[in-house]
This record gives sequence, structure tokens and C-alpha cells, in this order.
Amino acid sequence: MSLLWWNLSLSVVVYCDGASRSNPGEASIGVSITESQLEIATISKKIGVASNNVAEYLALIEGLKYCVNSKVQTVCFYLDSKLVVEQIIGNFKVKSENLKEHYNEAINLISEIDNFTIEHVYREDNKRADQLANQALDE
Repeated sequence: MSLLWWNLSLSVVVYCDGASRSNPGEASIGVSITESQLEIATISKKIGVASNNVAEYLALIEGLKYCVNSKVQTVCFYLDSKLVVEQIIGNFKVKSENLKEHYNEAINLISEIDNFTIEHVYREDNKRADQLANQALDE
């Protein structure tokens, strides 16, 4: 089996979190990408001044970009932002103008993935992504 073929069929789990000190305030994202419960990549970076909801969307978008660029076609995302999860699923409307651009970008990226799922998790079940987001703010 070639590495390329293996990569095309890769099934991963992505944990995402956004952080904002004040709201809006200095913000960052944290993304942990795992396969078979092993972390294979992380993203931890400042994003400037943003609201917590924008930070959550940008974390999702960075995770999606990683998957698209890596040709991942089966992936499950976990976020502790109920708002973002429900908007992506279609249960909540995107009313905020400043979130619509991020929502549309996320939906466009999702359309490039064959098997995409997204689920809400409680904050305590998203500790690694939270750690990565806060690490970026502390640097």
C-alpha cells in the first residue's frame, strides 16, 4: 500500500478550541489532530483581537484546512462551542454578520471532505485543544 493511498483513506479526530481574553480581546486557537488516539499534529497560534465565537470558528477552519490539505476524507470534529456546532449542523441560524464569513468558509471546506461529522463536547472533554489555545496566548 502506498503512503498516498493510505493518506487518502485516513480517518482522524480533531479537537478544536478558541480562546479570547476579554470578549473581544487577545485571542488564539488550539487544534489537536489525532489518529487512533495518537496526536499526529497540533495548531496553536494567536489570531489577534477577536471574540470567543470568532476564535472558535477560526480553530474549526484551521482544522478543516489541515484535513483538506492532507486529503483526509473521514473526520470527526469535537468543539466545546455549542453555538458553532449547532450552526454548522444547521440547527441554529448564523445571525451575526461577523460570523457569516467564517461560517461560509467552514462550509466550503467541509464540502471537500467526504465523511464529515461534528459534535459538541463539554469543556472538560476538550482539554488538549484548550491547552493549545492558552499556550499560544501565554507565549
